[in-house]
Amino acid sequence: MKFYSTSNYLIALLAVFVISCDEGDQSLKKASFGKKENPKIYKLKFGHDMPGESPQHLAAKKFKEIVERKSQGRLIIEVFPNQVLGSDQEMIQQAIDGNLDIILPPTAKLSGIVPSSLYLDLPFFFEDRKELYEMLDGKPGEILKDKFLSKGLVGVSFWESGFKHFTANKEIHSPKDFKNLKVRVMKNRLLVDQYKFLGGKSFFIDFLKIYDALKDGVINAQENSLVSIKNLKLYERQSHIILSEHGYIGYLLSFSKRTYDKLPQDLQEILYSAGQEITAFEREETQKKENQYLKKLEETSVKIIKLTNEEKKAFKIVLHPLLEKYRRTIGYKLLEITDQIKSEKNPFSADEILIGLDADLFAGSSSSGYSIKRGVQIAVNEINSNGGVLGKKLRLVSKDHSGISARGIMNIEYFSKLENLVAVVGGIHSPVALSELETLHQKKIIYLDPWAAATNIVENGHNPNYVFRVSVRDEYAGPFLVNQTLKKYNKIALLLENTGWGRSNHKSMSSVFKEKGIQPVTVQWFNWREPNLYKQLFAIKSSGADAIILVSNAPEGKTLIKNMIENNISIPIFSHWGITGGNFGKDVKDELKLIDLKVLQTFSFLKPKNEKTKLFIKKYFDYLELDKKGNIDAPVGTAHAYDIVHLLALAIHSAKSLDRVEIRKALENISSYNGLVKNYHRPFSEKSHEALDLNDFFLAKYDDEGRIIPVLN
Repeated sequence: MKFYSTSNYLIALLAVFVISCDEGDQSLKKASFGKKENPKIYKLKFGHDMPGESPQHLAAKKFKEIVERKSQGRLIIEVFPNQVLGSDQEMIQQAIDGNLDIILPPTAKLSGIVPSSLYLDLPFFFEDRKELYEMLDGKPGEILKDKFLSKGLVGVSFWESGFKHFTANKEIHSPKDFKNLKVRVMKNRLLVDQYKFLGGKSFFIDFLKIYDALKDGVINAQENSLVSIKNLKLYERQSHIILSEHGYIGYLLSFSKRTYDKLPQDLQEILYSAGQEITAFEREETQKKENQYLKKLEETSVKIIKLTNEEKKAFKIVLHPLLEKYRRTIGYKLLEITDQIKSEKNPFSADEILIGLDADLFAGSSSSGYSIKRGVQIAVNEINSNGGVLGKKLRLVSKDHSGISARGIMNIEYFSKLENLVAVVGGIHSPVALSELETLHQKKIIYLDPWAAATNIVENGHNPNYVFRVSVRDEYAGPFLVNQTLKKYNKIALLLENTGWGRSNHKSMSSVFKEKGIQPVTVQWFNWREPNLYKQLFAIKSSGADAIILVSNAPEGKTLIKNMIENNISIPIFSHWGITGGNFGKDVKDELKLIDLKVLQTFSFLKPKNEKTKLFIKKYFDYLELDKKGNIDAPVGTAHAYDIVHLLALAIHSAKSLDRVEIRKALENISSYNGLVKNYHRPFSEKSHEALDLNDFFLAKYDDEGRIIPVLN
């Protein structure tokens, strides 16, 4: 062991001390170097269209204060009101381009980049502010905001100018009072249609030019919030203000995504949270201003009229077709979630008979779900207008399963707990229906199938059987497609979805091939949501096939058609009707001009089979303001659902009971019913729960506009 002398020890100790101090000094230097003594300051511009005394501008200034305080001066915001930086459309584009950092555009003027924004323009759709805030601050609002990200905007929160009211130089109490009125509207197609339905004429006029347009007689009516009516002094040029609360002027506080993405995360969080925090203040200020301005307006010479609930109802009936016309544009999911929230607020009554709808209402086949829903609802409305059944009104309760079996089973469990539920109407997906069979029979729930075609949905082995179908059965569909194809082609390829539905069709087709002593040249399978079908398509081409029999839903059908065009492959296709359940015809209408595709159908709005069908078609078109050329999504879904609900109503009436066991028996004993698809004679029996057969099938095709039209034999 080595020992140090005292002097050596002191020298060593001193060296350690010096080294330690030096290391400490270096760490201090490092800490000092890492400290941001002069943090970067971000200066942001905030532009909007409202005057300096408006609630929007007051909230914008308060937003500025919160952001600057919480960021300790690292964020500086300059607010520009009154369209100083340009019109709303110009500011929106500036924000998308990254040349303006924060904007507050009316949602009506955002519909050009995100059509779902038309949601807030639906007339007489929201009952009151409480319901509206529940939507905007909840799931519907999140869905809407998410759509702006891909367009270059970060949607933060919904501010408002309040509910819209009519102003005119005459009294308005009903839709007919709008006849020949010249009405100012924002540049928004739904609002143009709104006044078309009411009989008025629409004019696009900038917000700040409304007063002069009224003064010069270019227009004689308009719609706006009380805040805007007062601030723009529109009451000086209009004799009447009609308190209608028919629509809503929402504003979406938005950040330029380009600006937002450049900010440090902590500043992003400060901006976003401040935008949400100030929303309640802005809404409160708007309501205060409304109350103040209403009192001031009452002191002027303008006459103020408040629509009664009955008058609002009359407007709602006339304008309801807008909801159907714009359902796809606004978004099936957004509107369905809204409907479900509204339904939950309106509890079920003991005086109501409930019918469940279990279908894809959100995903790739959602247009089929709404086709079915529309058919059910029209039938329900007809039955209720004639007094209902057993003295009770029918009510539809819908649930989405998005083609997911587990979600479908959860829906059936939910329906089973509802008192007075008599039946559940299903959707397009056979795999979902098959997965639900055990639960349906365990709970003794009548399942009405207006679309799903797998044979074993009905031939399910359950006794008693609670499933009834007004739709195609694969045991019949397969032979129909094979026989139709063999009329012209003999080298047939099968391209089938790898599900219970696809296998059901394969089984029925194989029987026909065997009977005829021939075989398909190839059988190709695919899974849901496959990104491409190149492998299957090239195998079909290599097989020498001169025709394809397709069993597919719309998403995969669309993929197939696009893949064929990409690879210059043109083989005639005979398809099961699954492709008609989505936006297939519209999504690939140009490609279909180059592909010979025919599809199985049972009903056409262009080929009515009886007088009842003709009357229904006229009513349907008139109600939805559609043209007369077949511009309807998935027509078979509507017709089948309509017929099957009327058959259910007959069974309930016959059973004189809401007991599902008795109603099931009554369904098996209906003698006749003149429906849309056909005149039914004993549609169901103890031995058969299938209402349609081979005699009800025909081939159709898509025209140049993506509409389904019958093929003339």
